[in-house]
Amino acid sequence: MGYELSIKREDESKGISKEEWIEYVHSDSEFERIEEFSAELGNGETLTVLTPNAGLWKSSNGEVPFTFYEKTGEITVKNPDNWIIEKMISISEELNAIVEGEEGEKYDEEYFKDPFTNPLERETPPKEKKWWKFWK
Repeated sequence: MGYELSIKREDESKGISKEEWIEYVHSDSEFERIEEFSAELGNGETLTVLTPNAGLWKSSNGEVPFTFYEKTGEITVKNPDNWIIEKMISISEELNAIVEGEEGEKYDEEYFKDPFTNPLERETPPKEKKWWKFWK
């Protein structure tokens, strides 16, 4: 279980194509195209997951799999830290797309001004409460 962010087009009828994604992976020297991803479980065992048309980002902080879903035209990452979200935003700009969370919240450069603020709360500024309405 975890939280997933997606790189996708706002107009869902115009999803990211497989060709666009593969072209991006080939154009970014930190990426490698992969068909499966393996991770050590810590007890000497390895878990391998099939990931057709995925990209593996080999950053200085570690390796991160980016999964591509051809049916929906989305690229996803599970449980991304801020350094991964930053890369996702960069990729979304290249692909004329957005980064969106499972709850529909959008992640962009504004997110980094205060990453502890819920992106959903940022979209509508809180109303200022009048001092004499302290009970509301």
